[in-house]
Amino acid sequence: GLGKDGEPKSTYERGVELQARQTLFAEGARGSCSEHLMQHYNLRQDGSVAPQTYGLGIKEVWQIPEEKCQPGLVQHTLGFPLQQSLSDKVFGGSFLYHQAPDMVLVGLVIGLDYANPHLNPYQEFQRFKTHPAIKEHLEGGTCVSYGARVLNEGGFHSIPKLTFPGGALLGCSAGFLNAVKIKGSHTAMKSGMLAAESAFDALASQEDPVA
Repeated sequence: GLGKDGEPKSTYERGVELQARQTLFAEGARGSCSEHLMQHYNLRQDGSVAPQTYGLGIKEVWQIPEEKCQPGLVQHTLGFPLQQSLSDKVFGGSFLYHQAPDMVLVGLVIGLDYANPHLNPYQEFQRFKTHPAIKEHLEGGTCVSYGARVLNEGGFHSIPKLTFPGGALLGCSAGFLNAVKIKGSHTAMKSGMLAAESAFDALASQEDPVA
């Protein structure tokens, strides 16, 4: 609600003031509050933590004829259309899941550090679906939903200091996605469980809960 001059417009709405004793931030990759906290509290410790890297995941949900659905089928791929050889400098891969009773979830993840300025992630995803091994799963179906989101891909060495006075970073705000194992929801939920238990124990004992 702020104009170009920084002054409030007619749509201006004041921000939320957090007054909790502990606030756990789980905004996902590059959350605005989380990024500000990392800078304010120097959670990246002046460069001693590796820079975070990112990928863009594009996903579609298809409804297919029920007789074609294979519930439980999981297919992950590397290569086409991103890599033509082992030395290609484009990181990424795909996923395809069948879900009862008649759904296919298909997507492509592309590392955002690609060198080719003309590469279009959305167009690469469309090209990916023309591959015979993918096309056969979608024929006769209809795309009923789609979306995209940014993913953390820096791994263990990109995780900053997690705690600060009054709170902590969780999940993809902290960069817990394990891209190699394709485990993101698992680590995000577990980090939330552990943080909640730690915060509860500290608050219940009336100790200063800052780690």
